Amino acid sequence: MNENQFVFSNGYTLTFDHPVGQHLIVDDVIIIRLTIPPKEKYDQNVFAFSTSGDFLWRIPRVPLFYEGDDCPYIGLDNHKNGHITLFNWCDTAVIVDAQTGQIIDKYNSK
Repeated sequence: MNENQFVFSNGYTLTFDHPVGQHLIVDDVIIIRLTIPPKEKYDQNVFAFSTSGDFLWRIPRVPLFYEGDDCPYIGLDNHKNGHITLFNWCDTAVIVDAQTGQIIDKYNSK
């Protein structure tokens, strides 16, 4: 399998411009985080899809605690109650509703 691809259980394959760094399944939503090379500005690197591959949402731009030129998300974790936590290089953790992509909260992760 190509590291830039994600294969859904129904066989549908989705190809991205960057490698899939991590994925997480919350209820019937698949959250995919892409790995972004250093020095490349691509801060909206988290996407959500249904289990059949339908696009649901992409992380929006979020005001950060530290403004840098290179702040992609580098980790995601199952939070609770259908929420996930996204962590980026710029000391910002964002709690997101896995179904809708709505920002629930954010905090300084440093």
